[in-house]
Amino acid sequence: MIFWPTAYEGVAVNIELADYDGAWPGLYERERARILAALPGAELEHVGSTSVPGLCAKPVIDMMLVVDDPRDEASYVPALEAAGYRVTIREDDWHDHRILKGPDTNVNLHVFPRGCAQVRRHLLFRDWLRGNADDRELYAQTKRKLAAQPWERVQDYAAAKNEVVLEILERAYLATRAPSDDVEYVTETPTGNVRITLEDYNPAWPEWFAREEARIRTALGDRVLRLEHVGSTSVPGLAAKPLIDILLVVADSDDEDAYVPALVEAGYYLRLREPGWYRHRLLKDSDPEVNLHVFSPACEEVDRMLVFRDRLRDNAGERAEYEAVKRELAERTWGRGQEYADAKTRVVERIILRALA
Repeated sequence: MIFWPTAYEGVAVNIELADYDGAWPGLYERERARILAALPGAELEHVGSTSVPGLCAKPVIDMMLVVDDPRDEASYVPALEAAGYRVTIREDDWHDHRILKGPDTNVNLHVFPRGCAQVRRHLLFRDWLRGNADDRELYAQTKRKLAAQPWERVQDYAAAKNEVVLEILERAYLATRAPSDDVEYVTETPTGNVRITLEDYNPAWPEWFAREEARIRTALGDRVLRLEHVGSTSVPGLAAKPLIDILLVVADSDDEDAYVPALVEAGYYLRLREPGWYRHRLLKDSDPEVNLHVFSPACEEVDRMLVFRDRLRDNAGERAEYEAVKRELAERTWGRGQEYADAKTRVVERIILRALA
């Protein structure tokens, strides 16, 4: 699994893989007890190859600690230092990731913020390998083949595994995607014979967002915790439906009284609720057409939407790949617009996974 290779920059190494060792879970439990004694109630997981029974691995126990804000080191680092851990890596530009090393066992303790898409990515990969013998063997064979080669740096070995990791993760994400049947439509729209109309990128779209942003901030004031232009109209050069997707983070999306009436007064209407999907609410307007997506803080989907947008902004090849899929799907007729969105799932997941690698 790809684990933050910058931790090993500049180190010339040979990769030494060990057959799965039944002692590894016990080493994890010992370190878990040590960390919980220092940080009662800490959210901890055993991740990486040593967490997958039957999988060969470098004999390093990878652990993941989820905190509210890794940059707030005063909230967790002194307690861990007292237990013998030490900070070795800070990556403020990559999910605020930290690595701490253990006192007497070869441990990498990776720290991520709650709601970070990396958290689910690593747990899903671990759980998929635990339950899928074919992909576990595929990954093991890839690791052994690559470990037989000389490497200047461990991160080069990790990067070489990337292709197979993404292949496995794509299968895992698609197989575990939650069904979209937990939807309460507050306002119905016509169904049947829906045609998707794509337009070339319009430089006016950011201006449309700016007007909506001002309207939302006027309506909600400091109840707005985050407001972002997302979706295809937020990506210069990308063809899109002329629809402004907006991401709004409020203190509690379930507390509709705190924000829906003000937004309705401003001209939006509540379209749907998805309580089982990140407690998502969707409000809309039609001049211009707007989808206003409302989430609570520390939500993985917020991170994923922003990662996807930023990846498309920065990567012309993947922007072209996504547009080609959109144009092909737009040639079809759909029962609902959501069916068109669902049909894009594979390419969307692939691009997000590349961005998270």
